[in-house]
Amino acid sequence: MAGLFEGLPTLTADQWGGAVVPVDTHLAEGQSPQSGLIPLASILASAPTLAADYTIGAESTNVRALEIQLKDIDGNDLTEVTPITLGVFSSATGTGFATGGSTGIAIGTDGALLAVVAKKLFLITSEADGHIDLTWTDTGTEAVYLGIVSGNTLIMSAVIANT
Repeated sequence: MAGLFEGLPTLTADQWGGAVVPVDTHLAEGQSPQSGLIPLASILASAPTLAADYTIGAESTNVRALEIQLKDIDGNDLTEVTPITLGVFSSATGTGFATGGSTGIAIGTDGALLAVVAKKLFLITSEADGHIDLTWTDTGTEAVYLGIVSGNTLIMSAVIANT
């Protein structure tokens, strides 16, 4: 078995945050060494690439300040302009889009925002320090959750609901 995995890329536990990627190394008759491996590109494409802290301000006349601090996967604030995709969801699991409030999300003083689907899906660019300021306006009481797409993961906020 020496040399079976020679030349294949490897990742340390530090690079995966301690996560273990199970790979079946038992080879059936006629099976090549590579047929039981998970392609590295597939693993990397599904791995979260960032983290985020959400701050949800108190409601004031149907408006809330929302702040997002983007972080690397080790929890450090980003120090570069970073584009993200942000959805407005009706549940904490991100299984359905919300209606998006009466006015919905608007950009504040940090970052830039482009609506892809009005009130539901946005492309956002952070400031150079990874910070994004938004406002949420809803004259109703719809409960929503923000979700940032990171790899195949959604980084979800706590519930946002005006009264």
